[in-house]
Amino acid sequence: MTSHYLITCSISAEVRQSVQIKFDDLKLPASVIEILQKNNTVSLRPNLSNALKKELDGLRVLQRELYESYCIHFGDCHFITGPYFFHANALIKEIRDEAAACNLKLRGLWEEEYHNWQETAEGILRPLFSDEQEYQLALAAYNKIFPTKNQYTSPIRVSVLGPLPVSLQEVTQPIQGDLDSLCLYENQINTHEVLEAAREGAADKALHVAAELLDDLDSRTLSRIGRQQIGSDRKRGSWQLTAEKLKLISTSVPGFNELSKFADQLLEAGTHLQSPSREVRTEAAKTFHTIQGEIRKELNNICNQRDSSEGLEKLKQSLALSTTYKDLCNRIKLVENSETLESLIQEASLESDIYTQRSKHLNKLIQQRKELFQASSKIEGTTSSSTIEGWDWLKGGN
Repeated sequence: MTSHYLITCSISAEVRQSVQIKFDDLKLPASVIEILQKNNTVSLRPNLSNALKKELDGLRVLQRELYESYCIHFGDCHFITGPYFFHANALIKEIRDEAAACNLKLRGLWEEEYHNWQETAEGILRPLFSDEQEYQLALAAYNKIFPTKNQYTSPIRVSVLGPLPVSLQEVTQPIQGDLDSLCLYENQINTHEVLEAAREGAADKALHVAAELLDDLDSRTLSRIGRQQIGSDRKRGSWQLTAEKLKLISTSVPGFNELSKFADQLLEAGTHLQSPSREVRTEAAKTFHTIQGEIRKELNNICNQRDSSEGLEKLKQSLALSTTYKDLCNRIKLVENSETLESLIQEASLESDIYTQRSKHLNKLIQQRKELFQASSKIEGTTSSSTIEGWDWLKGGN
């Protein structure tokens, strides 16, 4: 059985980060304030220190990497699986080291940041006061909001809970008056419930990822496989991300191991397609087409084995379209008039959030036929008023 470890890594500031300024404080006309409030416009909330915000944002990118790359979760409860423990632990240490470096950097920026806040406060307050004494009192109050130099010496804090081994030791009945026994009994019930919810969420995510992968593979030709799919030293590709997500989920959720293996093989085939060797490219092309078929078969197997969920419905819709997609493409390529093309557009009314890549390809084919009809009309010396309407739904994929 796969081991799970409960982890929480929070990143916070020990000092105030912003200040809220109400509309009433801006001395705006009552009519203006009424309009702003009626339209649910939020009041102003300027940052006290842009440098502090920048450092916090950078650390939270690492925090997201920890949670998304190495954990499954339900709500705020994150679970690392055994195979990812050492990777996650190393990243936590990196976050701590980075936070220490950020604090050291911010320590030397206090004067500059305080000066910037003074200018911001002056810009907010100067137009509001005609009396200089009142203005100076308000400005002094705003300046006091900014953290002191002593507070700014170490404003960022990283708090880590865990990793705590998740124990699901079975206790059929707690021993009366025994605290340890009662804790084990309650833990197995409560923790099991949350862990199962995290697994269900991870499974649903895998089904969404699978639907998107099928959409991509249906519209992907060998000539259109490159760094955007396989990644580079600077950025991970879409197939690389898919393989990583499925591998993570498969460590916690039964039923996705085969799909995860196929995703790895797909990524490897895509990498070999970039080889300067013609022989390697030819073999990779064969592998690519084989894996396409294997992935489709495995997705059908998954659909037959899993209970109903939002992700499963998305995958079923994607599989259903997959069987008719190529036929629809061929019919669009061969259509001979705008009226028939318009009927095909109605037939191809797809949900773009599921079928993004196929929508792009269909849009391209439709546009090509439309341009052909327009060119033919000009050659014949006519000014046909017939236009193709209804295909704007596809433009979002451009």
